[in-house]
Order: sequence, then structure tokens, then C-alpha cells
Amino acid sequence: MNSSLRFCVLLLFLGSLLTTSLALAQEKLVFRAPDEGPFTQYVTAVLEEAYAKLDIKLEYIELPRARGEQLATEGTIAGELGRTAMLENKRRDLRRIPFPLFTFDIIAVADRRDCGYCPLSKIESLAYVDGMDSITDVVESLPHQPSIVTPIDLEQVLKLLESGRIQFAFMGDFQFQSSELSDNPHFITHKLSTETGFHYLNEEHARLIPQLTYQLQEMHENGRMKVLREKYGIKPEPAVEPIKRPEQLTVVGAIHPGLLNADGTGKLWQIAKSTFPMFTSQLNTVVSSWQRSIQLIQEGRADALIGVRPDQRIENIILSKYHVAYDDSVFLFTLEEPNEGPICIAGPRFMENLVDTERPFYRASNSLDCFALLDMERVSAVVDYKDNLPDWTEQPYKKQKLSDPLPLFVAFSDTPRGRSLRSLFDTVLAQQSPIAIDK
Repeated sequence: MNSSLRFCVLLLFLGSLLTTSLALAQEKLVFRAPDEGPFTQYVTAVLEEAYAKLDIKLEYIELPRARGEQLATEGTIAGELGRTAMLENKRRDLRRIPFPLFTFDIIAVADRRDCGYCPLSKIESLAYVDGMDSITDVVESLPHQPSIVTPIDLEQVLKLLESGRIQFAFMGDFQFQSSELSDNPHFITHKLSTETGFHYLNEEHARLIPQLTYQLQEMHENGRMKVLREKYGIKPEPAVEPIKRPEQLTVVGAIHPGLLNADGTGKLWQIAKSTFPMFTSQLNTVVSSWQRSIQLIQEGRADALIGVRPDQRIENIILSKYHVAYDDSVFLFTLEEPNEGPICIAGPRFMENLVDTERPFYRASNSLDCFALLDMERVSAVVDYKDNLPDWTEQPYKKQKLSDPLPLFVAFSDTPRGRSLRSLFDTVLAQQSPIAIDK
């Protein structure tokens, strides 16, 4: 009995060791590491949770896109995290998980300082990441073939665009949104196509496809994917709803000599009077101060605010896609002998944010009042445009540039009606001035 008991204990011990070893030897699958950003974090989070239900851990290695595709086909790595269905046309060894994992837009990105509204008909040179099949398909459908460069990664594409060595860059919208270019108002984007992404496994792992498909479908139905989208800030653009032709629209603007004059003349008023009447029966234009103009649009008493810089950060408004002009540089004007007075500003409040100072600001009703106070040494400096310098100046002021020229846009309320008006405005403006550029 004792020997039999010892034998049973030994069997139990060996069984527990085997179970422990299997647990420690959790299956791992290796994929090419995606580009950094909220969108790819969302995709990897979804897949990691789905695979975890199958007791599989995911790991990532840095690889160029084309090299990763080759290794996935060979079975050296497990597959591709997310690709479009075009992958199947050239890689027969990769099997699609039949669940649409995500959608994204292919966009064209260009510098409006170089090509204005940058219509696709004017493409002379472009770059995109090597191996992006959906972009290759778009490029092949262009009316004429530009000069093309295909670097191995997105960073190189962005550097070529920023340096001006290429005119356009094609990429996924999620790639653009994760780059520094998305915060640069000089760059304009055009949607080229909408694509659907799927997860792919090498046929060596085909046994996992039914189980993984079930887990993904379960995450979709129980709302887990929605939770993850919210966690990583993945929000679809609100749909633009069609509206009836407005009987009248009110466009407000603040005085900006040459662009928005008090008598209703100026380049920006000309643009307003040529575009808005295309989709309204009556256009009302109102000249006011910056503070009053912002108040009118936020209260819904104006439909649009013209001449807004992207750094003004007005709450609950959205900007037009196309710019209507370029603003001038902003300067800090001082006397030769400094004093301890406040800083005078007559323009929009964003100018206060351009000055690194602890001194108070004094708001004047117009630029001439500011410079008069500066001459009387009642203020220490004036923040303004160079064109607003007074004619009476006997000695030149010292000046320091605070801001380079920036594009000016038309602002609309961030409401369904405001989004519809913005869409109408952008459509008309692009049709009237397809290659507009005004710096």
C-alpha cells in the first residue's frame, strides 16, 4: 500500500508540474509593430483582448511595412495586425479574419502656402509609405502620373513634405492625426477614399480564425469596442445633414485694415459677398469688435465669423476647411527707453497669448489709441500688425516679431446647422477659387 501511495503522489506531482509548465508556456504570436498613435493603440487593444480570451499573448517587433509583409507571408511572424483586403491579391498565404476591424480614410496632405487649396489636378510630386496597397491603388487612378517617392516609413514621408521636397503626401487619416502636421494650420487635407481594415494570420495559424472571429464579434455586440474607442479618443466625424436653403444669413467680422474695413470693403468681405449668396437669399454683413463678433456667433445671432486665426481657440466653433486669406505677422512695439506700464492691445484676444509677460494688458478701442498711449509712455508696449503703425511716428519703434503669418478661416457654430453651412461654404469656395493662394 505504501509503495502504491507513493506512486500516486508522484503521478499527481508530475501532473501538477506539467500543468504549471503549460501555463508558463502561454502561446505567443509576434506581429510587426504599428505606428504610434491613438488609432493603432485602439486596434492593438482590441486584438490583445480578443487573443487573451484564447490564452494567447501578442508581441511586436519593429519592421518596415514591406519587410513585415514578407515575413508574415513566410510565417516568420504571425501575420498582419490590420490591412485592407487588397493584401490577398498578392499574399495567398495570409488568411483574413472575416470581421471588419476598422475603417479609415486615405488622404492627400499638402502645404497651402505652396499650392493654395491644393487641388489634386495639380499634383507634380508625392510620397507615401512603401507597401501601402490602398494608396498605390489611388495613385494609379490619378489622371496623370506625378513623380513618386516611396520611403520605408512615415517619418521619412513627413520630413520630405515639411522640407518642401515633395508637393503632396498620401497617408491614412489616423497617421496624419498622430503626426505633428495635424496641429500645423498651413497643411490642408483632401479625402481620397475610405478603406476597411482586417486582421490577417499566416495560414499556419488558420485554426484560430473561427475562435478569434467569435471573440471580436462578441466584443462588438457587448459594447466593449465602443468603450475602447472612447478610451483612445476615436470619434467619427459628425455627419453633415442637408438643410433647406436659408432665407438669410448673417456674417460678422472685426475690422482688419485691407481685409475687413469698417465701410464693408476689403478682400474678406468680397469673398463673403461672392460665396454666401450662392446658398442664401439674403446676406447680412456686420462689422463689430472681436469680442462682440465672438459673442454674436456663440449666441447664435450670427451664422459665421470671417477672418479667424486657428490659434484663437474660440469655444464651440469649427473652422472652414479652406482659408480665405493669410494674416500678417504680429509684432511687439516698444520705445527705445522701456517703462513699467501695461501692454496695449486693440486687436483680438489671441494677441495676449503671444506675449510672455506678467504685465497687465490694457485694451484700447483702436490701434491709433494704443500707439498714442505708447508715445505718452502710459503703456510699455503695443501688440499689433505692422500695417497699423501710425503716420505720425517721428522715431521708429523697436519691434519684435511674435507670430508669423497664419491662414484666416471662416468660423461656424459647432452644431448640425453650423456643420452644414460650413460644408456649403467650402464647396462653393473651392469651385470659385480652385487654386487660390493668398499669403
